[in-house]
Amino acid sequence: MRLFFTKENIHEGSLILVNRNYPLQKESGNVLCAPLETQQEIRMEETAGKNLYRLFVNLADSSQIAGVSGYRTKHEQVQIFEDSLKENGKEFTETYVAFPDCSEHQTGLAIDLVKKSEEIDFICPDFPREGVCQQFREQAAEYGFIERYPKEKEAVTGIGEEPWHFRYVGTPHAQIMREKGMVLEEYTEWLKQFSREKPFRWKENRIYYVRGQEETGISIPDNTEYHISGNNVDGFVVTLTGETNEKRAGKCKTGKCKN
Repeated sequence: MRLFFTKENIHEGSLILVNRNYPLQKESGNVLCAPLETQQEIRMEETAGKNLYRLFVNLADSSQIAGVSGYRTKHEQVQIFEDSLKENGKEFTETYVAFPDCSEHQTGLAIDLVKKSEEIDFICPDFPREGVCQQFREQAAEYGFIERYPKEKEAVTGIGEEPWHFRYVGTPHAQIMREKGMVLEEYTEWLKQFSREKPFRWKENRIYYVRGQEETGISIPDNTEYHISGNNVDGFVVTLTGETNEKRAGKCKTGKCKN
C-alpha cells in the first residue's frame, strides 16, 4: 500500500513539534473530547483525551488531581500571554507562557494538571513529585504522554521547568523518549538518521523519518499496523508495528504456521 501526503500534512499529527522556532501553521482541526468527567470544560484532541482518561482510571486516587488547561484557541493564548505580561512581567512570562501559535495547548495534545487544593496558581500549578501526582508521572509514558518541559532541558525547549505540563506523543514514542532522556526537540532531530531501509527498532516497532516533498509517497507493507505523523519541521515520522508477511513467511519452516 502506498499513501500520499502534501507539504501541508507535515504540520499535522501527534508528533508535531511546536515551539518558537516551529509555530503552528493553522488552527487545530482535531476532534475534541472532554477526558475528565468532572471538568467538561477541559478539552483535548480525541485520541489524547481517551488515553488520558485511561490513565486516570488506572491511578490509585485520581480524584486528587484536577485539570487546569487543555485545548486553547489562539485568542485564548493571546489573552493569557498579555495578562501574564501585565501581572508578572516579561521575564516570567517568556519563561513559563508560550507565545501565541507557539503553544502546544493550541494543538489539543497538551494538558496542565494540578494537585487539588483550595488555591490554584493557573500559570504555575502545583504538581509535586510525590504521591498520586508522581504515580501519574511514572505511568504517563505507557499511555503516550511525556513531561514536556523537564528540568535541565530549558536551553533546548526554550521553556522553564514545568512539572505540570504533559504532552501526548503516543506510544511507543513516549516510552522511547523516557528511556533515552530526550525532549521532543531532541527526539525529532534524532529520528532523522533512520530510514525505511534502516529503521530504528524498538520492541515490535520500526520507526523512521521521511523528508517531506510537494507530494510525499510512503509505502506501508500489507497487514501491518502503522501510524504516520508530520513533525511540523520538514517531514514525517512513520511507525510500523508488527512483522510483515515476508518476515513471517521466513520464520515458517515447518509448514504449520497459521496466517
